[in-house]
Amino acid sequence: MVPRSRFFIACALLAGLAGCSQQASDTGAQEGQSGAAPDIAVSAAPGVAFAYQYRFALAADRIAAVQERHAAACEALGLDKCRITGLSFQRRGSDSVSASLDLALAPDLARGFGKDATAAVEAAKGKLAAMTIDAVDRNGALERSSADGEAARTERARLEAEAARTDTTPQARADLRNRIATQDALIRQARTQGDDVRTQLARTPMQIIYSTDGFLPGFSLDRTAWSALAFAGMLLNGLFALIVVLAVLAVPAGLLLLLLAHGRKQAKRLWNRLAPRAGPDIG
Repeated sequence: MVPRSRFFIACALLAGLAGCSQQASDTGAQEGQSGAAPDIAVSAAPGVAFAYQYRFALAADRIAAVQERHAAACEALGLDKCRITGLSFQRRGSDSVSASLDLALAPDLARGFGKDATAAVEAAKGKLAAMTIDAVDRNGALERSSADGEAARTERARLEAEAARTDTTPQARADLRNRIATQDALIRQARTQGDDVRTQLARTPMQIIYSTDGFLPGFSLDRTAWSALAFAGMLLNGLFALIVVLAVLAVPAGLLLLLLAHGRKQAKRLWNRLAPRAGPDIG
């Protein structure tokens, strides 16, 4: 009976430990999912320009490698799909690094590239600190450039017809030619504005920012030793400052005590001189 009861107790303990382990793993998974970025698909809309910004928090010694991996992923897509437009890297200390990577992506690849970039950061034990997607409706600019160009072409056609009339004087015809040249300039300006907007719509800017801010580094013997030395130095500086302050305060305090002691002696002597002495007891 005793061995059997021990067996049942052991089974119960193992089942309880397994349940706790499963609950802990489920809780960790839920916490990981709650800290992830929202998986919201941004719908591509005609005439709408998007701009992406990702902020990643990583260990200082892994930022350069992740940045190179993102740059290589962009180059692998080809210049017609992705271009590197800017790059920076700055180290401010052994545990403080900031960097950035600016890209110009094809609009249909931007969201997927951002997800892959986030996965690469998470594989390097980093995390997504912030994500921003800005959208600017450029349809108004396209419509204005198209309307301005159409109006200029209509006016140019009218001026051409007027200049072609046989009863138009040479002076009037010269004036009409100048006005036609003005309309040609307006047509070119409208075309340039429209081309600029279409170029913006053909490329989606993405800025990737890497930083150690918000990242809790793991245990490092070198980092811990330097931190301990820095703390010890801070304590020694504080102790030295305390000694200096006490030494400065000890001089006037000692003088004050000497003056009080000397004054007490002088006051006692003066009292003994001035106090009336008791006469002899005759009776």
